[in-house]
Amino acid sequence: MINLMKYAIMNEKKVNKGRRNFVKTSASVIAGGAFLSGFPMKAFGTEEKNEIRIGLVGCGSRGTGAANEALKTSARVKLVAIGDVFEDRINKSFQYLKNTYGDQVEVPDSNKFIGFDAYQKVIENCDVVLLATPPPFRPLHLETAVKASKHVFIEKPLFVDIPGYHKIMDANELANRKNLSLVVGLQWRYETGYQLMKEKIDNGIIGDITSLDVYYNVAAPIIHLRQPGQTEMNYQVRNWRYFTWLWGGQLAGQTIHPIDVMNWFMNDYPVTAKGLGGRQVFKGPDQGNTYDHHYAEFEYSNKIKLHVQSTNTNNTWGRVGFHVQGTKGYADEKFRIYTSKGELLWEHRDKDEMVGPSQKCQSDFINSIINRKPLNQLEYGAKSTLTTIIGRMAIHSGQIITIEEALKSKKSILPKDFNWDVEMPSKPGPDGNYSIPMPGSTNVI
Repeated sequence: MINLMKYAIMNEKKVNKGRRNFVKTSASVIAGGAFLSGFPMKAFGTEEKNEIRIGLVGCGSRGTGAANEALKTSARVKLVAIGDVFEDRINKSFQYLKNTYGDQVEVPDSNKFIGFDAYQKVIENCDVVLLATPPPFRPLHLETAVKASKHVFIEKPLFVDIPGYHKIMDANELANRKNLSLVVGLQWRYETGYQLMKEKIDNGIIGDITSLDVYYNVAAPIIHLRQPGQTEMNYQVRNWRYFTWLWGGQLAGQTIHPIDVMNWFMNDYPVTAKGLGGRQVFKGPDQGNTYDHHYAEFEYSNKIKLHVQSTNTNNTWGRVGFHVQGTKGYADEKFRIYTSKGELLWEHRDKDEMVGPSQKCQSDFINSIINRKPLNQLEYGAKSTLTTIIGRMAIHSGQIITIEEALKSKKSILPKDFNWDVEMPSKPGPDGNYSIPMPGSTNVI
């Protein structure tokens, strides 16, 4: 049985275990309407000498995990270029992947790129690119990759503000014209138990859905202490989960997984958001300007409400999951469906399944390229990201935010440029603390 809390905690603590393999599942299933091509590639008789030359942009835990799963999918996959703004991350990621995959990792020093422009050089030197930097960089990176006709795996969330959403959707339109694969790291859709659960819910096992609840209550991110001579940009990027412009907030950075599943179950996306939150535990400049607790109430076009609670606080009760209430019963994240009286109707057990949803997601991406069957998941990835962004906007402003008004916003929360000495949109004030969003006065539109 899945243990989502254990999964969330382990993902924060261990980088080299890569992607969030929080449960092991079988291959050849349906995810988000797309058939998984299979695992491993030998099942298709396509193990040829042709190489799939991949590049990695963003060499942290997420990027290393994605590259690990791409290389695991097929011996045809070769890692040929990597890039990051930090040299130590490049070295750590390269050493792990080289030790694990040997000759599949062919990255000379000349193809290890450091800096904010590293993405351009990686894209120039590969055919397929994995984008795994913090999210504010992804719209620009995706736009560049698609213009260069590269297939892309893009990690979630896809952006942190509304201008980023529009850039992502413009890139998606071009990618469709070019028949490119764009796969998104929302791997909960690849979980067998959730696919079977969705099928049963669609067939009426719990009746009509009346409400949905999401939980993502976990510990605080790690703090990387400020170093002598470190620029403000450098410090913030090292501590990206503590800065809204770099993470998008916890709803986008973490809670997007169960939120996306709820959107999937509803076959729709919320049209309004309201909420509240704040900083009750986070203190001082070491923990940036993000909130440590959030509550958001989303409403779909059919008036069904999605309630989301999300915390980053240590030594408190935790849960990562969801509750779907229907007129005849309810379902939860543990692959269980009950009657309205609490009697178990259905349960999925995964103890014998061998391939995790994250691996399935990455293998689906690689297989779509090898089999020349483009797979594009960007629309649902963008719309679920948008759900989380309007939730954050509602919480920070204290206002009801609608999709219509949000999409008209031209307000960017990013720096005007990406370099180590740029003037930051948020920096410590005279007291050493960062400015914190204040409901009732913060302008998000």
